[in-house]
Amino acid sequence: MNKKILPLLLICPMMFSSCDYLREYFEPEFVPEEKDDDDNKPKPEAVEFSITAAFFTDASKHLRVNYTCNYESPFDVAGHEFSKLNIGGNIVTELDTTHEGYFTLKSPIVNTSLKFEFFDANNTIYISLRYENVTLYDEDNPTPPDIEFPTGYSQLYWSDEFDGDSLKSSNWTHEIGNGNWGWGNGESQYYTDSNDSVSNGVLTITARKQTVDTFNYTSTRIKTQNKVRFTYGYVEAKIALPTTQGMWPAFWMMPNNSVYGIWPNSGEIDIMEARGRLPYVSSSALHFSNSNGHTYLTEEKSGHYIGDYHKYAVEWKEDTIRYFVDDVCYQTINKSQWGTQTAASSETAPFDQDFYIILNLAVGGQFDNFTMPPENFTSANMRVDYVRVFK
Repeated sequence: MNKKILPLLLICPMMFSSCDYLREYFEPEFVPEEKDDDDNKPKPEAVEFSITAAFFTDASKHLRVNYTCNYESPFDVAGHEFSKLNIGGNIVTELDTTHEGYFTLKSPIVNTSLKFEFFDANNTIYISLRYENVTLYDEDNPTPPDIEFPTGYSQLYWSDEFDGDSLKSSNWTHEIGNGNWGWGNGESQYYTDSNDSVSNGVLTITARKQTVDTFNYTSTRIKTQNKVRFTYGYVEAKIALPTTQGMWPAFWMMPNNSVYGIWPNSGEIDIMEARGRLPYVSSSALHFSNSNGHTYLTEEKSGHYIGDYHKYAVEWKEDTIRYFVDDVCYQTINKSQWGTQTAASSETAPFDQDFYIILNLAVGGQFDNFTMPPENFTSANMRVDYVRVFK
């Protein structure tokens, strides 16, 4: 080993040791930098806000806005202190924000397309969107303020809330008599225009033991044909049904114009049917024709007491028809499953035309193998809270 290098090797460890000592002496102990409390707070979650429905509830232009938001309320967003709401270029100050899922305001404008801007105390916009389907107020058919919109639907196309003290002739037509062979079903009642009443927001259809002509029972059957007709939508009614043997209540739809020919070629959509002797069962069905002639697809829904109010609905789309009880889907039918003998070239026929709504309470008939009411029967009621069509 080079003798000149040896002293350096002996000195280096001492130098490194001294360097460590000097570093500890001159460099202060590391202390993490203190941050303001605001820096330690998590950043506000991005606002996810959407309007599911907006409609004027009365002639005074009170606007109700139904919404979904990832915060408890769009007026209570972390990092923003709400100060004002700009709707369609108008600053709105009269707001009722006490309800969960919607707010109401008195709007100075009427338009079917509105831009909504939420401002915070710094005059910064933290929510901005445009809603295109604002429903205008219709004095003859007002939108109820407590309406619940089905998932995916934002427009109330039509409804009858059964306000007032009589059936609205602008919506409904009575069908009178017993039809052809009991309306094609062997029904035992005679339909009149006096077996229904409207009171306290409810339509009541009453079947009675009463002799008219040669028939021992009377009831009511009403339809919206040529008055309320539409293609596609979500059709819903809230109904309490009779639980008396021999009763056959129904909520259903027929084609306004049978463009594909006589029944069943032009179709039939049965939203709800029930047998009074089975108080926990209702059913739905779709009628049409194919190479085998009259064909229908049906399904029963059990577990709900039909004497109480329940929501019965159908979601009618171009390619799918789905049936619901209390917002729960229990039957789905795809367009590949239906058809008509007279429109083989159309994949969606016959359910691609305008249909209308029917409500009735039948007595007897083939649906329950011609089961009749008991000997002591006097009357039974079918009560309808509302009928609504959503788009």
